[in-house]
Amino acid sequence: TLPVAVLVTFMVMNLRGQTSNLMSISGIALSIGVMVDSGIIMAENIHKRLALHGESADPAGRLQIVASAAKDVARPIFFSVIIIIIAFANIYFLRGQAGKLFRPLALTENLVMAASAILAISLVPVLSYYLIRGRVRSMDESRVAGFLVRAYRPLLGWVLDHKGAVLAVSLVVLVAAFISAGAIKSEFMPPLDEGDILFMPVLLPGATIDRVMEVMRKQDEILMSFPEVDLVVGKLGRAETATDPAPVSMIETVVRLKPRSEWRKGFTREKLIAEMDEALIIPGVSNIWTQPIRNRIDMLATGIQTPVGAKIFGPDQRVIERIGVDIERVLRGVEGAVNPFAERTGERPYLEISVDRVRAARHGVSVATVNSIVATAVGGRNIGTFYRGRERYPISVTYAPEYRDDPDIIGRLPVPTSHMGQIPLSQVATVERTVGPAMISTENAVPYGRVFVNIDPDRTGVLDFVQDAKAAVESGVDIPSGYFVSWEGQYKFEMETRRRLLLVIPLCLLAIFIVLYIEFGSMGLAGLVFSALPFAFVGGIVLQHVLGYKFSTAVWIGYIALFGVAVEDGLALVEHLKRKTVSWTEGTREMVIEAASYKLRPILMTTVTTILALLPIMLSRGTGSEIMKPIAAPVVGGMVTATLLNLFIVPVLFALYAGGRRSSLS
Repeated sequence: TLPVAVLVTFMVMNLRGQTSNLMSISGIALSIGVMVDSGIIMAENIHKRLALHGESADPAGRLQIVASAAKDVARPIFFSVIIIIIAFANIYFLRGQAGKLFRPLALTENLVMAASAILAISLVPVLSYYLIRGRVRSMDESRVAGFLVRAYRPLLGWVLDHKGAVLAVSLVVLVAAFISAGAIKSEFMPPLDEGDILFMPVLLPGATIDRVMEVMRKQDEILMSFPEVDLVVGKLGRAETATDPAPVSMIETVVRLKPRSEWRKGFTREKLIAEMDEALIIPGVSNIWTQPIRNRIDMLATGIQTPVGAKIFGPDQRVIERIGVDIERVLRGVEGAVNPFAERTGERPYLEISVDRVRAARHGVSVATVNSIVATAVGGRNIGTFYRGRERYPISVTYAPEYRDDPDIIGRLPVPTSHMGQIPLSQVATVERTVGPAMISTENAVPYGRVFVNIDPDRTGVLDFVQDAKAAVESGVDIPSGYFVSWEGQYKFEMETRRRLLLVIPLCLLAIFIVLYIEFGSMGLAGLVFSALPFAFVGGIVLQHVLGYKFSTAVWIGYIALFGVAVEDGLALVEHLKRKTVSWTEGTREMVIEAASYKLRPILMTTVTTILALLPIMLSRGTGSEIMKPIAAPVVGGMVTATLLNLFIVPVLFALYAGGRRSSLS
């Protein structure tokens, strides 16, 4: 069923025009272990029935046995797949970056699960009829299965004899796990290693282009001195487009790294960046470290090129700058803050030329004439074009740089008059040096300034940092009336994702419970299977602690995947326990032990296949593993505790539930 289900998924993707990318393939990769679970449950049940009847059955009898065994588990398989699809429906409600990133994963996951379920119900029984031939050994005859059953029966018997203590310990473990989850830091998305580094130093306003070029050249030399660096390309200034409003004082340097095999022993990306940052400390220069693609996405989405930033809105640019500098000072004392930097746009020198209209009219000089002369002398004017083959170069006339910066020289510019020949510019205009904002940024027609700050991921998470930063700014910065601070960057995306998940996940859980109620026709049995969800979280949280993964959108996607997988085995087990109640005449304890032992092999097989299928992802180190491993970790850890729940806690709860309801269950 595995290759056929994957083939069907690719066919549907092709019909929908969906591309094959990292996330769509990841949806299939995450489902490899789960998609065979339905086939395992079906084939294992048919195998047991054929082993029970031996070789005595004729072809017609074998066909009837296979059909009967398939019918027994077809309903649980069908409802399990519906639950998995409902769980992944959460992802379809995500918006923004998280929605665009994870929707292809959810789509391929649902496609491959639906295809595998259809194949398990239709193809697996047919193949079992033709391929399972000869003498079929029973579970007791299998060494491994027989050993597991013999070890499991007394353990389950002891658990059933100490129901209260077992449930109390389970609740304590559950509460402890959820309390410990509060100590895990949060972030929007695990940082994806793009391979290259984007170094964005920012100089103080007023730095000349020659000074910025000198700093950039020196920084490039320092970066190239690192043995891990292959190539350094620096850029200053900006393109003639509104989407690149970078001032001259901001440098963008792309650092291409060599393969990891050529790095110094024991060096990681984080350690390398820390060493580079220390080597690149230059007075008056603030360092910002990011990645090329990540930076463009963040800049286009929020205008902040660091994981977290603050925007100060208000009417006066000078007050905005003062508040930004105060916030920068306060953020230096917040745990996890790295190189906070507030934009300083109010100290750029300008050459201001003001035309005296009265004096200009007295000399017969128009304002347009003055503006034209100043524009030519200071800004330059194209007077022709130079051709070389197919290449074209504009010919521009302007004053030399040393003359353009001197107010006295500019004041001596000859201005033609209508009746007095030429007069100096200073007779019709005042020329003086002033200072003003280098750049005015607005959002919704309101001016704003920005404060950038990197975060040390080993010390804090994005959400935790913003909470601490907000408290520090509120207590340490005086913000006048009419001004306000908005926190932007990955924090904004994370809060939006959380709000949607907090709304959608309860609805999906309710839908899962309704499906379980439709399957069992009993609120009690539906709640019994539903109890697998919180216990599945225990294993996920433990493994998350061990691996050091923060709570992020990727991790929550992993827990969403765990929603559906965790109830699959419990649903099949409770269905069998319910069916066993009809024919069993002895005590409830013996009935539960017999029924749970019967389902031991498929439960363990589905758990092992799911974990084994995810191990390559957990052990991977290539591009994209930074996102895939946090998704797989909750499923791997959660499957362990969900299996323990299905093998021990579910039988205990069913024994308590069925103790006085044997007749109603029958």
